[in-house]
Amino acid sequence: MAKMPKTNGIRIRKFASPDLRAVKKLIHSTINTCYSPVYSKEVIKYFHDYHNDENILRDAKEGYTIVLKRNNRIIGTGTIVANHIWRVFIDPAFQQQGFGKLIMQKLEAKAISSKISLVKLNASLPSKKFYDSLGYSTFKKTFLKVENGKKLNYYKMGKSLKNSERK
Repeated sequence: MAKMPKTNGIRIRKFASPDLRAVKKLIHSTINTCYSPVYSKEVIKYFHDYHNDENILRDAKEGYTIVLKRNNRIIGTGTIVANHIWRVFIDPAFQQQGFGKLIMQKLEAKAISSKISLVKLNASLPSKKFYDSLGYSTFKKTFLKVENGKKLNYYKMGKSLKNSERK
């Protein structure tokens, strides 16, 4: 079970467009650090291309994006659009301290307040264990073909929030 972080100097707030540069930098550096040991350079390039300015801003506009700040520095982010959770990233220096769990709790609470009873997400190979620990179930292991015939392997996962409303 993930521990909850010490909240000294921690603030979670809704994403604002001036956050874009810091959020994109956080996402790309986390991908480089955490995904490089398990994915090919073609897959890393795919992730970088996918998490571009346009997609980050579109999802923030269409859904609900939050940033987690510590001492005025963005160290985490996450988004929910309709019933799909996207782009949950924590700076590697702050991983395994409960910050990812905190972001997921906020996104799930947003889903519940929007009367969403089932949330879905796509989990990368490095993040699957994290989502398992939060009660997400694997629907399907699948892949996406990227450049040079390489495969981006990932998991389609979901979680019922019906029982979570009473917690």
